[in-house]
Order: sequence, then structure tokens, then C-alpha cells
Amino acid sequence: MKLLVNGKVVSEPLTLPFSLSYIRGDGLFETILGIDEKIIAWQRHYERMAKSAEKLLITIPAKIDIEVGINQLLKGMIGKSRIRVVVLADGTWLVVVEEVETSDKLPSLIKMNQVINSNSPLSGVKSISYGQSMLAVRTAQSRGYSDGVYLNEKGDVVETGSANIIISRDGRFITPALESGCLPGITRQILIKDFGVTEGLFTWNELIEAEEVFLCSSIRLLMPVGKVEDKLFELSDIGRKLIGEFEQQIRSKIEV
Repeated sequence: MKLLVNGKVVSEPLTLPFSLSYIRGDGLFETILGIDEKIIAWQRHYERMAKSAEKLLITIPAKIDIEVGINQLLKGMIGKSRIRVVVLADGTWLVVVEEVETSDKLPSLIKMNQVINSNSPLSGVKSISYGQSMLAVRTAQSRGYSDGVYLNEKGDVVETGSANIIISRDGRFITPALESGCLPGITRQILIKDFGVTEGLFTWNELIEAEEVFLCSSIRLLMPVGKVEDKLFELSDIGRKLIGEFEQQIRSKIEV
């Protein structure tokens, strides 16, 4: 793992910042894919962080300052990296870069009993107050699954604890609209812009009845779900084609 705090490389992780903002979870973060020494979709990630910062009245560092720091840590990296950029409300910021561990195991999902308020001040914000998301993961893992699916107060599917959701129905790929309260994921944005994925609202029953289910995130990109509760799903030729074409575009472009 490599660490940078306030623009300076830190060799000893125990020097992480200690502040009220850190304790309270008052800040923002981005998780970004690195491929070799390249930052993928950096402009999109910074723009999302800037919008969230405006919403929460937080000041973030200049894009170039964070970018210089990331590039310092990416030097010599080979393969996929997970880049985490964290900005606290008190002005402290840090970057962590670590190798991505790969797994061939397909995600499996359960329905969460708790609901997400689509009108919450943190709706659509990638906040470091991440307890809600980790609860979904821990709840699912305690039952032998990998992640939990949240619905909102209206019964619409929102997202899992760690990713956006896409379903396939009648030859169309659909992801929850932002009005559901979901995070405006970067991979989600690219799939909508370049690959014909559409936004819409759908219920838990409609998710279960879908032909295919996928998760998308900046690190895992686009992954088929193998199981939702007791229902098994198989990847179709159309789904496999979408995954292949998307990954090819990500690898061929730095900014997408």
C-alpha cells in the first residue's frame, strides 16, 4: 500500500490524520481505477467529488494537486490498482493506492430490510460515513452472500452496499434512476453514455424476474450476478458482449 497525506508521501501508515472530521466521518471519498500508471476517468471522479462537496459545504483541493499526488503513488505500478482519494471537512486530504485483488467468484445478493431515504442529504453523495453500505455487505456475508440490495421508501431498487445495479429485461439494460437515491456511479455514467443502458425505476420483484442482473463499480467494472436470494442467473451472449466491449473501452482510454 502507498499513502499520501496533504500532498506528501508517507512511509509509515500510523501517521494517518487524527481530527474531529475523521472521527465523525465528515468528508468525501472517491475510489478510482488505476491501470499501470494511468488514472481511469479522473475528470469524472473529480467532478463528482466537487458536486458532492458543494452539496455538503466542503472545500476540496484543486484537481491538479490531487492528480500530482496520485501520479506520484502510481509510479512503477503494474496492472490494476485501487486509488482512494479522501477529503475531510477540515481540509485534510489523503490518497491511498493499493493493488487490486482479483476473484472469479460471482456476486450474490440478498434484500435488505432497511430502506434508503431518497431525499436524504447524503443521497447520491460518496460520503466517508459508510456504515450503511458496510452493513449491507456484512449482513449479506453473514448469510453466505456477498452484498445486500437496498430499496427506498417507495419500494424502488436503489443499489447494493458497494455497487450500482443493472438488470436486463426484454433485450434492454436498465439501471435505477438517480431519483431512486442511488449514487451517480462513474461506471454507471459511462454505460449510460456509450452503451445504451437506460435509467428507470423497478421493484424488488422486477429485479428477481429480470433475465440478468449485473453490478457495476469503478474497480470491478461490470460483473454478472450469479444469485439473488434463491434464484440463479446465467450470463447471456448479449451480456457477455456488453462486458467485453465495456472493458475494452476502459483499457483503451484514460478519460471516458
